[in-house]
Amino acid sequence: MKKKTVIYVIFIISILLSSCSVILSKMYGIKQLNSFNEKEYNNFIAKINNDRCLSYIISDSSQYKKVINLGHTQKEKNNLGQPIQILYFEKNVLKSYHINCLAKGSLTNLNWNTDNRFSVFIPKTAVNIDSLKINLKDYINIYPNLKNRNDKRYTILIFWTLMLDKISYSAIETVFSNLKQYKKENETSVILINTDKYFSTIN
Repeated sequence: MKKKTVIYVIFIISILLSSCSVILSKMYGIKQLNSFNEKEYNNFIAKINNDRCLSYIISDSSQYKKVINLGHTQKEKNNLGQPIQILYFEKNVLKSYHINCLAKGSLTNLNWNTDNRFSVFIPKTAVNIDSLKINLKDYINIYPNLKNRNDKRYTILIFWTLMLDKISYSAIETVFSNLKQYKKENETSVILINTDKYFSTIN
Protein backbone atom coordinates (compact mmCIF):
# COMPACT_ATOMS: atom_id res chain seq x y z
CA MET A 1 0.00 0.00 0.00
CA LYS A 2 2.81 2.40 0.82
CA LYS A 3 4.37 1.93 -2.61
CA LYS A 4 1.04 2.64 -4.30
CA THR A 5 0.60 5.78 -2.20
CA VAL A 6 4.03 7.10 -3.21
CA ILE A 7 3.29 6.43 -6.89
CA TYR A 8 -0.05 8.22 -6.56
CA VAL A 9 1.53 11.29 -4.92
CA ILE A 10 4.21 11.48 -7.62
CA PHE A 11 1.50 11.20 -10.29
CA ILE A 12 -0.55 14.05 -8.78
CA ILE A 13 2.50 16.32 -8.47
CA SER A 14 3.43 15.58 -12.09
CA ILE A 15 -0.05 16.66 -13.17
CA LEU A 16 0.23 19.86 -11.19
CA LEU A 17 3.60 20.69 -12.68
CA SER A 18 2.67 19.94 -16.26
CA SER A 19 -0.82 21.42 -16.27
CA CYS A 20 -1.49 24.72 -18.03
CA SER A 21 -4.18 25.51 -15.49
CA VAL A 22 -3.36 28.59 -13.41
CA ILE A 23 -5.36 27.09 -10.54
CA LEU A 24 -3.33 23.88 -10.55
CA SER A 25 -0.11 25.84 -10.87
CA LYS A 26 -1.06 27.79 -7.77
CA MET A 27 -1.87 24.58 -5.89
CA TYR A 28 1.72 23.53 -6.49
CA GLY A 29 2.95 26.95 -5.39
CA ILE A 30 5.51 27.13 -2.64
CA LYS A 31 3.92 30.23 -1.13
CA GLN A 32 0.38 31.46 -0.65
CA LEU A 33 0.15 35.10 -1.72
CA ASN A 34 -2.24 37.40 0.12
CA SER A 35 -0.73 40.65 -1.12
CA PHE A 36 2.42 42.07 -2.63
CA ASN A 37 5.18 41.70 -0.03
CA GLU A 38 7.89 44.27 -0.69
CA LYS A 39 10.33 42.74 1.78
CA GLU A 40 10.11 39.25 0.25
CA TYR A 41 10.31 40.77 -3.22
CA ASN A 42 13.52 42.62 -2.31
CA ASN A 43 14.98 39.48 -0.72
CA PHE A 44 14.37 37.56 -3.95
CA ILE A 45 15.93 40.28 -6.09
CA ALA A 46 18.96 40.34 -3.78
CA LYS A 47 19.60 36.65 -4.56
CA ILE A 48 20.06 37.46 -8.24
CA ASN A 49 23.50 38.45 -9.47
CA ASN A 50 23.02 42.18 -9.98
CA ASP A 51 26.11 42.46 -12.17
CA ARG A 52 23.85 41.19 -14.89
CA CYS A 53 22.06 43.42 -17.36
CA LEU A 54 18.72 43.44 -15.56
CA SER A 55 15.74 45.72 -15.25
CA TYR A 56 12.79 45.28 -12.92
CA ILE A 57 9.09 46.00 -13.22
CA ILE A 58 6.35 45.33 -10.68
CA SER A 59 3.14 44.73 -12.59
CA ASP A 60 -0.18 45.76 -11.13
CA SER A 61 -3.21 43.54 -11.52
CA SER A 62 -4.84 45.59 -14.29
CA GLN A 63 -1.65 45.54 -16.37
CA TYR A 64 -1.37 41.78 -16.16
CA LYS A 65 -5.01 41.39 -17.16
CA LYS A 66 -4.15 43.39 -20.28
CA VAL A 67 -1.28 40.96 -20.97
CA ILE A 68 -3.71 38.04 -20.76
CA ASN A 69 -6.12 39.82 -23.09
CA LEU A 70 -3.44 40.05 -25.78
CA GLY A 71 -4.54 36.50 -26.56
CA HIS A 72 -7.24 36.03 -29.19
CA THR A 73 -8.29 32.53 -28.21
CA GLN A 74 -8.93 30.97 -24.81
CA LYS A 75 -5.80 28.84 -25.20
CA GLU A 76 -3.68 31.92 -25.91
CA LYS A 77 -5.20 33.75 -22.94
CA ASN A 78 -4.49 30.74 -20.75
CA ASN A 79 -0.85 30.68 -21.87
CA LEU A 80 -0.46 34.43 -21.37
CA GLY A 81 -1.82 34.05 -17.85
CA GLN A 82 0.73 31.48 -16.71
CA PRO A 83 2.69 32.35 -13.55
CA ILE A 84 6.11 32.03 -15.18
CA GLN A 85 6.79 33.05 -18.78
CA ILE A 86 9.91 33.75 -20.81
CA LEU A 87 9.55 35.70 -24.06
CA TYR A 88 12.43 36.36 -26.48
CA PHE A 89 12.11 39.25 -28.91
CA GLU A 90 14.51 40.16 -31.68
CA LYS A 91 13.80 43.86 -32.05
CA ASN A 92 9.98 43.90 -32.13
CA VAL A 93 9.39 40.30 -33.23
CA LEU A 94 8.58 37.43 -30.86
CA LYS A 95 11.03 34.61 -31.60
CA SER A 96 10.70 32.23 -28.67
CA TYR A 97 8.12 31.73 -25.92
CA HIS A 98 8.22 29.51 -22.83
CA ILE A 99 5.67 28.88 -20.07
CA ASN A 100 5.86 26.84 -16.90
CA CYS A 101 3.36 24.22 -18.00
CA LEU A 102 5.42 23.22 -21.05
CA ALA A 103 8.56 22.46 -19.05
CA LYS A 104 8.84 18.96 -17.64
CA GLY A 105 8.37 18.76 -13.92
CA SER A 106 10.13 16.99 -11.10
CA LEU A 107 9.24 16.82 -7.43
CA THR A 108 10.89 20.16 -6.66
CA ASN A 109 11.34 22.20 -9.85
CA LEU A 110 10.94 22.44 -13.62
CA ASN A 111 13.39 21.60 -16.36
CA TRP A 112 13.29 24.63 -18.63
CA ASN A 113 15.67 22.86 -21.00
CA THR A 114 13.07 20.26 -21.84
CA ASP A 115 13.81 18.81 -25.30
CA ASN A 116 17.11 20.78 -25.26
CA ARG A 117 15.27 24.01 -26.01
CA PHE A 118 17.96 26.10 -24.33
CA SER A 119 20.82 24.29 -26.04
CA VAL A 120 20.80 26.96 -28.76
CA PHE A 121 20.38 30.73 -28.96
CA ILE A 122 17.69 31.91 -29.54
CA PRO A 123 16.19 28.99 -27.54
CA LYS A 124 13.72 26.81 -29.41
CA THR A 125 10.21 27.98 -28.64
CA ALA A 126 8.01 25.83 -26.41
CA VAL A 127 4.79 27.56 -27.45
CA ASN A 128 3.75 27.58 -31.09
CA ILE A 129 4.07 31.27 -31.99
CA ASP A 130 3.15 31.05 -35.68
CA SER A 131 -0.40 32.29 -35.10
CA LEU A 132 0.28 34.27 -31.90
CA LYS A 133 -0.05 37.86 -33.01
CA ILE A 134 1.87 39.65 -30.27
CA ASN A 135 5.01 41.75 -30.43
CA LEU A 136 7.20 43.80 -28.10
CA LYS A 137 5.25 47.00 -28.81
CA ASP A 138 2.16 45.35 -27.33
CA TYR A 139 4.02 44.94 -24.06
CA ILE A 140 5.45 48.45 -24.21
CA ASN A 141 1.88 49.76 -24.48
CA ILE A 142 1.07 47.95 -21.23
CA TYR A 143 4.37 48.68 -19.47
CA PRO A 144 5.57 52.09 -20.78
CA ASN A 145 8.86 51.79 -18.86
CA LEU A 146 9.89 49.08 -21.31
CA LYS A 147 10.32 51.73 -23.98
CA ASN A 148 13.64 52.83 -22.49
CA ARG A 149 14.89 49.29 -21.90
CA ASN A 150 14.72 47.70 -25.34
CA ASP A 151 17.61 49.41 -27.10
CA LYS A 152 19.48 46.18 -27.80
CA ARG A 153 19.03 43.57 -30.48
CA TYR A 154 17.32 41.11 -28.15
CA THR A 155 14.81 41.75 -25.38
CA ILE A 156 13.82 39.02 -22.93
CA LEU A 157 10.77 39.44 -20.72
CA ILE A 158 10.56 37.10 -17.74
CA PHE A 159 7.25 37.10 -15.89
CA TRP A 160 7.69 35.66 -12.41
CA THR A 161 6.02 35.41 -9.03
CA LEU A 162 6.93 34.60 -5.45
CA MET A 163 4.03 32.15 -5.55
CA LEU A 164 6.54 29.89 -7.32
CA ASP A 165 9.79 31.44 -6.18
CA LYS A 166 12.06 28.43 -6.69
CA ILE A 167 10.76 27.83 -10.20
CA SER A 168 10.96 31.56 -10.97
CA TYR A 169 14.58 31.55 -9.89
CA SER A 170 15.42 28.53 -12.03
CA ALA A 171 13.83 30.22 -15.06
CA ILE A 172 15.98 33.32 -14.56
CA GLU A 173 19.13 31.25 -14.07
CA THR A 174 18.38 29.22 -17.19
CA VAL A 175 18.07 32.40 -19.25
CA PHE A 176 21.37 33.83 -18.02
CA SER A 177 23.20 30.54 -18.36
CA ASN A 178 22.10 30.41 -22.00
CA LEU A 179 23.14 34.05 -22.60
CA LYS A 180 26.55 33.42 -21.09
CA GLN A 181 27.07 30.20 -23.04
CA TYR A 182 26.43 31.95 -26.35
CA LYS A 183 28.03 35.27 -25.33
CA LYS A 184 24.88 37.29 -25.91
CA GLU A 185 24.79 39.30 -22.66
CA ASN A 186 25.91 42.56 -24.32
CA GLU A 187 23.30 42.24 -27.06
CA THR A 188 20.39 41.52 -24.75
CA SER A 189 18.13 43.40 -22.37
CA VAL A 190 16.51 41.23 -19.71
CA ILE A 191 13.49 42.58 -17.85
CA LEU A 192 11.96 40.79 -14.87
CA ILE A 193 8.25 41.49 -14.44
CA ASN A 194 6.80 40.50 -11.08
CA THR A 195 3.09 39.59 -11.05
CA ASP A 196 2.42 39.07 -7.33
CA LYS A 197 -0.20 41.82 -7.26
CA TYR A 198 -2.27 39.84 -9.75
CA PHE A 199 -1.76 36.35 -8.35
CA SER A 200 -2.47 37.46 -4.79
CA THR A 201 -6.03 38.11 -5.97
CA ILE A 202 -6.53 34.58 -7.34
CA ASN A 203 -8.25 32.33 -4.82
